[in-house]
Amino acid sequence: MSIGDSKLEALLDQLAPVILPPAEYPPADVVRDTPREELIERIKNNAQEIDLALDDAHWEVVNFLFDFYESCCETKAPHYLGQKKYWEYIDCLRHHDCEEDAETINEKCPFGQLSVKEATKAYRVYRVLLKAYKKKGGKKHLYKLFPYGPLFTIHLLAQLPRLINDVDPHYGTAY
Repeated sequence: MSIGDSKLEALLDQLAPVILPPAEYPPADVVRDTPREELIERIKNNAQEIDLALDDAHWEVVNFLFDFYESCCETKAPHYLGQKKYWEYIDCLRHHDCEEDAETINEKCPFGQLSVKEATKAYRVYRVLLKAYKKKGGKKHLYKLFPYGPLFTIHLLAQLPRLINDVDPHYGTAY
């Protein structure tokens, strides 16, 4: 199936062995349960394979997205945020003065939180990235770094599950 953009097709051909799970798997769960070093290593290896040089600006977006998935997206069990958060919560129960309130959560997630279903939709996650990088130029900045869409490229390189409607060649969109 041809998608019409020869550069994008070449990129996808080079990463043909990269298999992305379907969008039904919430990326937040995968990011929480995979050590950050492993995700970073996957991105480095896949970027090297397609001759994509990543600089500090790229890594800033990648780390923001991973932090957002870890801290601001619900999982299928909404109150279970991964092993580390679970044990912090258990330790917190012993000390009544360490409970998080709504203000603490808002400080961690100044660009909002997403439900399990919303976190699998490209447009919802993309809107968070736009808010986060508004001062740096928003859409222009993100597409300068990732010409085929920041979410699509990061998910492809990290081998994370695809987001719903991440690329629509018929309308020329790629988030």
